[in-house]
Amino acid sequence: MIYDANTGTLPADLSFNCCVIGSGPAGITLALKLAEAGQRVVLMEAGDRDFTAESQDLYQGALLGLDSHPLDTPRLRYLGGTSGHWTGRCLLMDPSDFVRRADVPLSGWPIGYDDLAPYQNAAAEIIGTEPFDSLRTPADDSGTIDLITQRFSSEHELFDLRAYDSRRFGTYYEKALEETPGIDVILNANHTRFKVDGDNGQIIAAQFRNYADLTAEVTAETFVIAKGAMENARTLLHLNAEYDNRFGNQGDMVGRCFMDHPRVRHGAYFITKRLYSHSRYFELERIFRRTVPELVLSAAPDYARSEGMLNAAVWLERLSSDPLTEYEVGETSFIQALEYNRDYFYVGTSKVNGEQSPNLNSRIMLLPDQDRFGLYKIGFDWQLQPIDISSMRRATIEAAQFLIRTGLGRMQIDPDLWAERPPEELPLESSSHHMGGTRMADTPDLGVVDANCQVIGSQNLYVAGSSVFATSGHANPTFTIVQLALRLSDHLISQA
Repeated sequence: MIYDANTGTLPADLSFNCCVIGSGPAGITLALKLAEAGQRVVLMEAGDRDFTAESQDLYQGALLGLDSHPLDTPRLRYLGGTSGHWTGRCLLMDPSDFVRRADVPLSGWPIGYDDLAPYQNAAAEIIGTEPFDSLRTPADDSGTIDLITQRFSSEHELFDLRAYDSRRFGTYYEKALEETPGIDVILNANHTRFKVDGDNGQIIAAQFRNYADLTAEVTAETFVIAKGAMENARTLLHLNAEYDNRFGNQGDMVGRCFMDHPRVRHGAYFITKRLYSHSRYFELERIFRRTVPELVLSAAPDYARSEGMLNAAVWLERLSSDPLTEYEVGETSFIQALEYNRDYFYVGTSKVNGEQSPNLNSRIMLLPDQDRFGLYKIGFDWQLQPIDISSMRRATIEAAQFLIRTGLGRMQIDPDLWAERPPEELPLESSSHHMGGTRMADTPDLGVVDANCQVIGSQNLYVAGSSVFATSGHANPTFTIVQLALRLSDHLISQA
């Protein structure tokens, strides 16, 4: 059943096996899988079925570090969460993303790629895409650069462009949430506080308020915070302020090592061969995906590690059969001498998406200002390190050299990135891929949750979503979020 706290309609019994707070991809996946195993689950959502300004306004906060999107812009506060912004791209994290590196402090996860691999097929089914076969293939015989395979989440009939859409979890799973036995969804229920047994750290209940100040209390055997990376950190910061840092903050790690994928757009590249494109699936992509194809290139993991690089990917995208503009031609004599439809045939734009290394100073913190429910607002201090920038630069150079080696074309490199300017002087963009803040680790001096996503120091409190990422890789996080949620559901079922 789906209830609306704003109307005062609530389940008669507010005692559950599991209380999941947040209805994004992680929360919905958890609720459905736990209910399928026979558990009685409540899924608490602070927003409505659709966007409302009243709810979205609660996501406002302050940018304290590098420039980024306003905090209420990239996140969505309604059923399905930020999957409402998602374009449907799916990428796997690389096996190397999970491995500790001596040259990258705080790198490494307490789990590995193989721990998530068993959940790939189930995640693909939930997200609405095909499973991955191979993740990387060598781009050429240099051993330095790979082609990266991606998938698209979509709901479309063959040759029917109108039906294309990436899978919005709220609309797609609304009927299943309404009809699945054992699941109660409560909309417009803003989580404000946990009640704790002070002796053993057991969460006794979670308190919620609607937008008319009606208060309700939910009890459960286990609680899962699945509010999105920023709100997960915010929730634990509030809890630890009340209970003397006993919930994952014994090492002052809650909110720290917050990551995004920094992005730099380079400008034009061009293809010198008379092909549809660099992709043999160009025409299928154009017809079925309503988009032009793109090629994703990344330094080979062994090469990147030997060169002290993080993971990063260069996207050659938006290809079209047009000549270079006068601005794109510029003052380089070689480019000026090229003739469209003789020397080159397709033009596109490129960007590099970088991995952000774990950084204690890149963090979520609480501000003195409070929202309408008396909760402190978020301050986001986004900070990058030199290795983050140098890795983006090196990845771009490897992609450009690949085009030259193969005779496929040429690409521009942003001059500020080429000159290795500091982050504050670069034309950086945020990908709004929020990760970290409640990172997974073996000990509280390194993180907040353990390998099973249980908050360190708690008896029955867990965290779901990208906030548990220990490193970011370069991959869009949605696929990994669902894999982790499936793994967590198995753990909670085994503990029942």
